[in-house]
Amino acid sequence: MKHSTSYYKNIQALLQGLKTVEPLSANFHIHKFSDTPTTWVKETSIFRSNTYSIILLTKGEAKYKIGLSEYSITSGSLYFQAPQHLRYYNRLSDWEGYVIVFMDSFFEDHPTLKALVTQFEGFKISSKVVVPMKSDVLSETHLMFKHLYAISYSKSEDRLNKAKALLELIMFQSVEHYNQLYKNQKESKQHRIVKQFEQIIEEHLYFITQRQVERQLTISEIAERINVNATYLGEVLKKITGKTPKEIFSDRIVLEARSLLANTDMAINEIAYFLLFQDASNFTKFFKLKTGILPSEYRK
Repeated sequence: MKHSTSYYKNIQALLQGLKTVEPLSANFHIHKFSDTPTTWVKETSIFRSNTYSIILLTKGEAKYKIGLSEYSITSGSLYFQAPQHLRYYNRLSDWEGYVIVFMDSFFEDHPTLKALVTQFEGFKISSKVVVPMKSDVLSETHLMFKHLYAISYSKSEDRLNKAKALLELIMFQSVEHYNQLYKNQKESKQHRIVKQFEQIIEEHLYFITQRQVERQLTISEIAERINVNATYLGEVLKKITGKTPKEIFSDRIVLEARSLLANTDMAINEIAYFLLFQDASNFTKFFKLKTGILPSEYRK
């Protein structure tokens, strides 16, 4: 797939890129997986999407990747995606269930829904994005999705307002269940440092793609934000992840570069400057060192 930008700007671009169904509206969409045509992409390239997604998987299995974190998705789970997430999926078997896709403009005039979405831990960078559900919670959640689907495809003139109310109910349920699963899990100080480090990197890479920063962060600057010294940060990351801060940061830059090479028509020198390298030569050497091949070879 080749696109003029590194991530899908809206719902229509996302659904077209994945070769699936037509969108219901510009800022909200829902469909059943059984609605999808045979053209639906089974395995994606790494991509970004300027959308939120909530996926209810009632049957099937997949491998998902958010940044450097990998997830196995199985039947009876909810899965969350946000605009900041760099994504990849591979459907390992046929799916049943629903996917909701919406833009931030959908909840801008709805304060309660906006707070639920923007403050929800499952949509945040470097947080757990998968919520496995017990049978009773799954049944209740499935009914909510089923009702939202029916309302969204009805002829009601007020269907989008009803959809907001139902999405709010789904978000309340998601927050409650998410907190029951994860809120009371204790993290060590070192694991919190790793999470903070990953979150800063993910946010920084997102800001780069949004052209909101002019240079790459240094490891010392990241350490300062976490309120630790760079030496201690390196020791913690090496102990917990087996990698140095520079290795983790470089891995994420490579992942971003792979997304740009696979999903855009940007020239290699454009990608180099987009990712804030001094020149194309530095970027090419960096990419070859990390992957073993040249950017041009990867693109082919």
